[in-house]
Amino acid sequence: MAMAAVGCIQEEKKNLQYLERQIGECPVKEKPFIKRGVEYLCLKNVYDVLEIEDNLVDSYRSWLKEQGIQDKKLIGTYQKTLRDWREFHKEKEFVKLKEELEVCDLVEPTLKNKVYSFLMEKGIHSMEEVDWDVRTSYEQYLKKTINRENQSWYLKGLDKLKLFDIKKRSDGIRAGRIRLKYEEKRIYLGYHPDYNLAKEFYYCRNTKGLIWDFSIHTSPNLKYQVFTVLNYALESSSGRELRRGYLAPLHYFYMYCIDKGISDLTQLEQNQIDEYICKAKSEPLVKNRYHQIVDKVQRILFIEAKDINWEANVWYLERFQFDATRYDPTRPVKRISFLDIADKGNREYLKKYVKYQLGVTGASVQNIWARTYITKAFLRFLDQEKLAVDKLTAAEIDLYMRKLQEEDVEMITFNDKVAEIHCFFRFLTARGYYSKVPFYPEYYIKRATVPHHYRSVPQNTVTEIFKNLKELPEDMRLMYLHLWCLGLRINEVCSIKREGYYLKEGVAWLRIYQHKMKMEKVIPIPMLLYRSMMVYIERKKIGLDSYVFQNSKGGPYLSTHYWHEMVDWCNEWGIRCGDHVFQTHDYRHSVATALYEHGASIQAIREFLGHKHENMTRRYIDCIQRHVDRSSEQYYKEQKSLASEWKEGSGNDGN
Repeated sequence: MAMAAVGCIQEEKKNLQYLERQIGECPVKEKPFIKRGVEYLCLKNVYDVLEIEDNLVDSYRSWLKEQGIQDKKLIGTYQKTLRDWREFHKEKEFVKLKEELEVCDLVEPTLKNKVYSFLMEKGIHSMEEVDWDVRTSYEQYLKKTINRENQSWYLKGLDKLKLFDIKKRSDGIRAGRIRLKYEEKRIYLGYHPDYNLAKEFYYCRNTKGLIWDFSIHTSPNLKYQVFTVLNYALESSSGRELRRGYLAPLHYFYMYCIDKGISDLTQLEQNQIDEYICKAKSEPLVKNRYHQIVDKVQRILFIEAKDINWEANVWYLERFQFDATRYDPTRPVKRISFLDIADKGNREYLKKYVKYQLGVTGASVQNIWARTYITKAFLRFLDQEKLAVDKLTAAEIDLYMRKLQEEDVEMITFNDKVAEIHCFFRFLTARGYYSKVPFYPEYYIKRATVPHHYRSVPQNTVTEIFKNLKELPEDMRLMYLHLWCLGLRINEVCSIKREGYYLKEGVAWLRIYQHKMKMEKVIPIPMLLYRSMMVYIERKKIGLDSYVFQNSKGGPYLSTHYWHEMVDWCNEWGIRCGDHVFQTHDYRHSVATALYEHGASIQAIREFLGHKHENMTRRYIDCIQRHVDRSSEQYYKEQKSLASEWKEGSGNDGN
């Protein structure tokens, strides 16, 4: 016990020394005030002037009276001494805060003093610590201390001081936006650490979508996913696009997911998306963009993930960065969705199959998408029949094949579907889900002579188009000329680059990449077309490695967009092409037919069109059957004539 008592005495002595040292640093040096103040604080077991509270100062009055001091003015001075000690050391602790406020000359001293007093009271040492919760607390503080008409003025004072502090901190950082850091608290975008963004939101009257509560009790994964999307939106979009295209709809979507207990936005099911869309239609700030936000969220999470998320229900193909031989930019495939497959087991098999095609095979993305479309139709049938893809019998597969046979499709389309389903089962067999493919495709493949389709554009249609061609925009006119005189595929026209045009020995040439054949081809072109293109390229200032026909973002003109524009234009001018309006591919038939009629060989036409096999080229020449019929007729005429001559000759010889 003696040791404990000694320890207590030593501890009390240290505390007293600390208190006396604090008081010694203060301006008040009068010994009576110091002596009585120290005596009183020790009596109350207070050894730190920062622990002096107002109620302690109030009770000091009663103690002084007990000590025989009755003068009210003197008692007030004694009380003020305690407060001065506290305020001196408090101000010493908040020197940094005071300097930060004093350097801002955009805010009136009255407002700065109010902010300073409040922040000191809250133990906040720097404007950097001021966040939405502090702002909310300050707003409540103003309601108690300031009349109503001045409250917003004082609150704006805090906002201006915060914005000034953000700018000062941003000035010392290299160019580029400053990122938000994830914290489980409420985030106000008007206090974003990037000055330009904070300033933008400072002037935004409607705070819908500007306050994000990540302290709310819900899935940590959901909160971090939403924060990731929010950060991406802040860094990659313009102000107007942010407010109207991302923030309000994203915030509403966040609240919906919390309400529904959703923990992973990449695993959303179609029924959840449909329910969200149904609810969002009634929200004024969301209703025009409700159908976009889910796709935007899933896309951002997929492309921003550290590793490819093969478990996601929608895959965004820009993440894979395919090389030019596998991806046609004029017919972009942006995503592959697995949401329309209800059975999760069947869906997983499809994901594995598509992953194999993307990662192992060299097939083009467009072909993979088309094949996936066929496979998904088969899996949707299994959904209807409540069948698992890894446990099918030949009889169950036969049900689907019979259903396909009832569809009104061309023979080649039917055969493609059978072949693709067979390929899917070969994959499952290779993975060990089947010992052998459970059906024979040969049993279903249709075999018949493929009829020749006459698709050359009638001359009267071409004449009508040329008559009104000047009404088209210049880029669409030039694209049409490439179709008409070169017979290019529309995606080849859309992907022509400036460097593709050149002169050699007085002849104009065009070098293009054939996405379908995965190879380049070089063909001669009319000099008039070449000169027209040079004028267009010069006026548009198109770079050597740039696309000649561009979309609004500088990428290649989309082939589907060109087709839609031409169909609308032809309808406007009442131009038709036989039983349809306009097809870009018909001009390949026209060019092939014209070349053949003017004496070009099948081999030369094949090279010009860029086919691998002559049989394909023959299918493009619409006049070839007429030539066969004419040759046959001529042959039989000649045979008949020869026979007559032979008979006449025989008679003369007496045979």
